Amino acid sequence: MAVQTTMFIVAVWAGWHFFAATEVLAAVKWGISAATLTLAGLSLKLSLMPQIQADRVLRELRRVELMIARREARE
Repeated sequence: MAVQTTMFIVAVWAGWHFFAATEVLAAVKWGISAATLTLAGLSLKLSLMPQIQADRVLRELRRVELMIARREARE
């Protein structure tokens, strides 16, 4: 998560320099950097999303199991 956030911040910084560049070569350098970092950050986020969702489901299942166990212990 930290790597993806860092990539996003650096991509925004490179995008800022892209739009502020006055020379073509500088604009190309900053534009390619911004696009590459944006795509890398998005692919990282999308590749981790199924695992994060699976962890959420497992956590909720454990929570429901604990609720059932507590209810049975009271009775």
